[in-house]
Amino acid sequence: MNLQSAPPNWHFSVNIPVALVWIVGIPSAACSILQIPLWWAILIAPVWALLTGRITDRWLPALTGPAIDRVFVAMGGERKPPGPLKPESDYIVEMTDSGVRSTRPDGTVEEISWDELTGFDIETNSLGPFAPDVFWILHGDSRGCVIPQGATGDGALLERLQRLPDFDNGKFMNAMASTTEAIFEIWRKTNNTEQVAAGQPATPPRVGD
Repeated sequence: MNLQSAPPNWHFSVNIPVALVWIVGIPSAACSILQIPLWWAILIAPVWALLTGRITDRWLPALTGPAIDRVFVAMGGERKPPGPLKPESDYIVEMTDSGVRSTRPDGTVEEISWDELTGFDIETNSLGPFAPDVFWILHGDSRGCVIPQGATGDGALLERLQRLPDFDNGKFMNAMASTTEAIFEIWRKTNNTEQVAAGQPATPPRVGD
C-alpha cells in the first residue's frame, strides 16, 4: 500500500505558492525577456494556467509530495494511507461477469455488458484539481460509461480491461501522462479480438472484406 505522511495543509502550503510562481512568474519573466510591459503578464497568466493545468495538478504534487512527506516523518509525523480523491471517489464502479455498472454521485446509472463493449478511450482536460480531469470512456453500440480516474472500484476495472485481447498498456500509460486536452483511443474491438476472446484462433480477413 502506498502511504502518505504529511496532512493536506502541508502540501497546500508548499504547492500553492509554487503553483503561483509557475503561473505568474513565468509570464512575468517572459514579458521581461521580450521587453514588453509587465501588465501583459496579467493577461497571459490565466491562459498559461489553463494550458499547463495538468502540470500544476498532477506533476507538481508528484514532485513535491515525497520531499514533503520525508520532512513530515523526520519531524515525528505518523505515516497513514492517503485519502480518496474527491469528487472522483463518489463515483461507484461495480463489475460482474457480464458487465460493468457506474453510479454517479447524483444517482445516475450507466451500464454496459462485456459483449457490448466495442472501445475504450481516455479523455484528459485541464479542469483539475477543481474537477475530475481524467475520464475512462467505455463505448458500446447503443450505451456506455464515462468514469473518472479515482472512482471507487476503478482499480478492479482497470485489471479487467487489461485482460482484453490486444490491450495496449503503452497507449494507456501515455494517455494517463498527457498534459493536453485530448481523447486517446486505447482499445477497439475487432473481428480478431472477438475470436480470441471466445477462445477461437484468429483468422486473416478475406480479400474484399
